[in-house]
Amino acid sequence: MDAVFAPLRRGREPLPKGLSQETADAVLTALEASVELSAGECAEHVGISRVSARRYLEHFVMRGAVVARLQYGGAGRPERRYQTV
Repeated sequence: MDAVFAPLRRGREPLPKGLSQETADAVLTALEASVELSAGECAEHVGISRVSARRYLEHFVMRGAVVARLQYGGAGRPERRYQTV
């Protein structure tokens, strides 16, 4: 099935199962419009859950299109902040 539709996606890197190209584009657009975003902030901009936003952002980190850094605050876990390369 993927081989049949592959020519339609020419020029785009295939996404992992469960990720859509439309949402990936929206996440990148939100990230490019800001200097830096957390997964929660990205989720608000795009209109998806924080968990979904993080899946897309981490995919882009693995691909090398986005970098992540940890922001340490007071108590609790550090927050991952994302920005385009």
